[in-house]
Amino acid sequence: MDLRKIQPNSKRVRNKKRVGRGVGSGLGKTCGRGHKGLKSRSGGKVRRGFEGGQMPLQKRIPKYGFSSRANQFSEEVRLSEIINLGKKNIDISILHKSKLIKKRTNKVKVILDESPEKTINLSGIATSSSVKKLIEKAGGTVK
Repeated sequence: MDLRKIQPNSKRVRNKKRVGRGVGSGLGKTCGRGHKGLKSRSGGKVRRGFEGGQMPLQKRIPKYGFSSRANQFSEEVRLSEIINLGKKNIDISILHKSKLIKKRTNKVKVILDESPEKTINLSGIATSSSVKKLIEKAGGTVK
C-alpha cells in the first residue's frame, strides 16, 4: 500500500467559501452577511448575557449575601492536627511551617474534634471554650 496513491474521501473534503468574488459566486457584495447591523461587521459578535438592550438577567436578580474580608486571612484548625505535629509549644509560625495554614493567614482558631493526651502550650492562637478547658485539664496553657 502506497500512501501517496490514497485519494481523499470526496464527500468529506469541501471547497473553501470564496466570499466577495462577484455576484455569480452567490456570496458577492455582502458576502452572505446580509445588510448592515452588528453581525455584518468584522468582529461583530453579541457578548454573552446580552439580551438586545433589555435589562439582562444578572442585573434583574437582586444582590444578596456578604463575604467578610477578615475571613480571607483567618482559618480554623482541628485540635487533632495540632496534636499530630508532636510539638509542645505551638504558635502561628509553626503552623505556617507545617503547612496546616496558608502563608497569608494571620488569625487561627482551634476547634474541637478529640481530647488531647499530651500537654500543649498555645500562644497567639484563639480557641473555642471547650478546647481551652481540655488543654488546661491536660496540663497545657492557652495565651
